[in-house]
Amino acid sequence: MNAVRKYKILLTLLVLLGITGCEKDFDKINTNPNAVTEAATSALLTQAIRDYAFNDFDVWYAGRQSSVVSQYFAQRNYTSEDRYAFRSGTTDGFFRNNYIYMNNLQKIITLNTDPKTKDQYANLYGDNNMQIAIAEIVKCWAFQLITDYFGDVPYTQALDMAKYPQPVYDTQKSIYDDLIAKMKDAQTKLENSTTDGFSVGDVFYGGDLTKWIKLANSLRLRLALRASNVDATYLAEAQDAIADGVFESNDDNATFFFSSSGTPNEAPWYNGFYVSGRNDFTYTARFLDLLKGNNNLSFINPFNGLSDPRYVVYTTYTSSRQGVPYGMSDVLTQKWWSGNSATRVSLYSRNPVILDANFPTTFLDYATVCFMVSEVEGWDAAWLEEGIRASLAQWGADDAGDAYVNAVLARFNAATAEGKKEIVITQKYIHLVMQPHEAWAEYRRTGYPKSLVKPGEVTAVIGGEDVVFTPATGSESGADVVARFKYPTSEFTLNKTNVEAAVARMGEDSHKQRVWWDGGGLQ
Repeated sequence: MNAVRKYKILLTLLVLLGITGCEKDFDKINTNPNAVTEAATSALLTQAIRDYAFNDFDVWYAGRQSSVVSQYFAQRNYTSEDRYAFRSGTTDGFFRNNYIYMNNLQKIITLNTDPKTKDQYANLYGDNNMQIAIAEIVKCWAFQLITDYFGDVPYTQALDMAKYPQPVYDTQKSIYDDLIAKMKDAQTKLENSTTDGFSVGDVFYGGDLTKWIKLANSLRLRLALRASNVDATYLAEAQDAIADGVFESNDDNATFFFSSSGTPNEAPWYNGFYVSGRNDFTYTARFLDLLKGNNNLSFINPFNGLSDPRYVVYTTYTSSRQGVPYGMSDVLTQKWWSGNSATRVSLYSRNPVILDANFPTTFLDYATVCFMVSEVEGWDAAWLEEGIRASLAQWGADDAGDAYVNAVLARFNAATAEGKKEIVITQKYIHLVMQPHEAWAEYRRTGYPKSLVKPGEVTAVIGGEDVVFTPATGSESGADVVARFKYPTSEFTLNKTNVEAAVARMGEDSHKQRVWWDGGGLQ
């Protein structure tokens, strides 16, 4: 039975129930007196942000997807995802649940646009346009995440299941263009708001609309800069976003703060490691070499000889330790792990800050904005320095940072134009370790950092033998790392016509198929 037929049967049953059930007082006797009949938009906002903060950054949706693809982490027990054999249940859940979480945001918009409810919700929670704008800003973050993962995805019909049980797939370009327009509209709505922001429920900014305006513009900057990779005219939009006002300090960071152990207050990686007992992850060899200032096999480190103060924060080790070579088989990984017990990095036994119960989830931050502004301004050194210092401060490594920053700037000032690009983007990569979705997107856009192991390259030398990184059969990505994730298998059952149209339009449903802003086509 296909999805349309199921939907029609359900609708028919509901209609029949309405016809045959119209007995006196039926609505009263069939109503649960303890059920909530009205939604607090402030609570809907909190729930949506918390859902994204916990689930999209956990050891499954991040850890076994973008965290391993961007090669911050490798798994030491089950290495299938490191070699691109991603679990269909994880990918399906990521796709499906990100839309589900968005329904809370869409409900805020509906309640503030429906003539039957908008006045009530304005009286309770503030200016209708303010509530709509804030919901659209968080939706923008979520939609960019989804389309950057898959390419063309449901957008215009995505959040009205009753009307569109099988939504069409919109092109990534059209999604990007609409998100940019929505962020400009959100800015206008917030600037003209007749009230303050949410007095409760705003877990980002506590009702400070000036910070929400900066977030809207910073997201617009990110969208425009990424789109400029395929169409340079978007750079003008990026410059406009900067002029309109982006983040100005770490105080503007869009961050969800977890508080302590115990659901729902604990951070996702704490939950994954210490509650679920999934201590599979450790840092990759090349990421740690990048921090330690080492070259690694064919990788030439732009910071060779420089010790990054974030190394101690990320690992807790003060002495030099090894990460796991990326992309090896289960057998070789376990052999390496057992043979290097005295020199390896073990996260589980050290509890670095990323595994704290109260480690926050960051959606977008000032350091990232600084690196973007540096790029838009022609690889500006002052913005690079500001980005590095903001990163060190955010990670609690700024006390030891002056010598490192000065050394990086010296190399930057002596570099070629391409060398300057590499330094800025590689610094952004180092900073984004717990924002792997963004790091992966930035690698696809820029080709940096050069530390990532590509298919066919040597990832390790064990016992005098070269170990070549080889993706799992059927999961090949061509000559580079994964260019996108494959569409969920469930879509080919529930929304077959539309997903197949998207596949035909993009080229093919594979890890080799590049998304629109990456130039499209096969890599």
